[in-house]
Amino acid sequence: MIEGFAGGGRATLGRLKAVDAKNARLKCTFYTIPGPGEFGHDTWPSDNDAWKYGGAAIWQTPATDPELGLVYFSTGNPGPDLSGGVRAGDNLFSTSIVALEVATGKYRWHFQQVHHDLWDYDSPNPVVLFDAPIRGEMRKGIAEVSKTGFTYILDRTNGKPLIGIEERAVPQEPRQATSPTQPYPIGDAVVPQEVDIVPEGFELVNGGKIFTPFWDKPILVKPQATGGANWPPSSYDPESHLLYVCAHDGMGAYSGDLQVDFMDPMPGKRYLNGTYTRSGIRVRGVFAAVDLTTNKLAWRQQWDQMCYSGTLVTAGGLVFVGRNDGRFTALDKANGRQLWEFETDAGVHAPATTFEHLGRQYVVVHSGGSFFPGTKHGDGLWLFSLDGQLTTSGGSPASGPAGAPAAPRTEAGD
Repeated sequence: MIEGFAGGGRATLGRLKAVDAKNARLKCTFYTIPGPGEFGHDTWPSDNDAWKYGGAAIWQTPATDPELGLVYFSTGNPGPDLSGGVRAGDNLFSTSIVALEVATGKYRWHFQQVHHDLWDYDSPNPVVLFDAPIRGEMRKGIAEVSKTGFTYILDRTNGKPLIGIEERAVPQEPRQATSPTQPYPIGDAVVPQEVDIVPEGFELVNGGKIFTPFWDKPILVKPQATGGANWPPSSYDPESHLLYVCAHDGMGAYSGDLQVDFMDPMPGKRYLNGTYTRSGIRVRGVFAAVDLTTNKLAWRQQWDQMCYSGTLVTAGGLVFVGRNDGRFTALDKANGRQLWEFETDAGVHAPATTFEHLGRQYVVVHSGGSFFPGTKHGDGLWLFSLDGQLTTSGGSPASGPAGAPAAPRTEAGD
């Protein structure tokens, strides 16, 4: 059993542990912040102990490749959050995709998505393993869309970019010990990465573009600290090589808090030196399909509510995705056109699952609501089939709140 641990915002080192499922004995532990003598430790300052509280939480379920014998995961922001002055350097392995040997927990490779992260641009979206033709050659890939809104597409055998990622110069703030460059994947961003309309009461700096640094005064930046893409997992279609991503479009107002004594961290207590807000502007949802062979958008749509649901793509040409208002919907995977919906009793954020039983296919989803999008909470488990009927608790037929309760036709994937 392989499990990631969080706590980066609480002055705690991220780690991954492997436990023998037969006897529950610990096999190995990998700390996401390297200690003295380990590769990457020199990306932390040598004049303080910031690395001991460096964060790099693992927010997601890791993925494994049995053939290569590797386990993959991505990590959260470094600590203290929003404040880089006391942790000069790239701060490995924060905000990175990391590959380890399954058998030993030994480091194999990493790719850092944001150097010396100041914006809480961690990577909670689960990584996706895929095989696809890149420039005419089948490649073993790994992809993730992070809070930056970029899609990072790598060779999962060695961590090298498959499409191309450029290091580009970014604005500097010496008091934040900013990195001189940041990685920019070649292709399309899933969400806007600069401010188009300035909210009242703010001054625009650097167009509000991604990686704009901040200090004591509020600075607008897109995307905001909650994304981009956040926890809800994306899904991959091996037929079209499209990745279906739920994200949101919002701007953050970042500033430092110079009165906080962040040099005296206490594990378990909040560990940051700054603030960020949503700038008073409503966050809009983005649902997009990214072609992983080109890192180009196949299609993208904007919702009037935050997109905060896991997705499921099927061999029958459908993408299932939930909505904050309780709807569970099926879209045409080729163009995003809605084909069907059903209204549940709470926000739908968990990814749906499809399975076959006694020759009949079913789709099941949990509607439980969520704190972050502020949706109605519940504990419903909804099961759909082509010939399904909605019944009351007494067993008599009932009409669905939003159309037929039966799911649209689909086919099980490989």
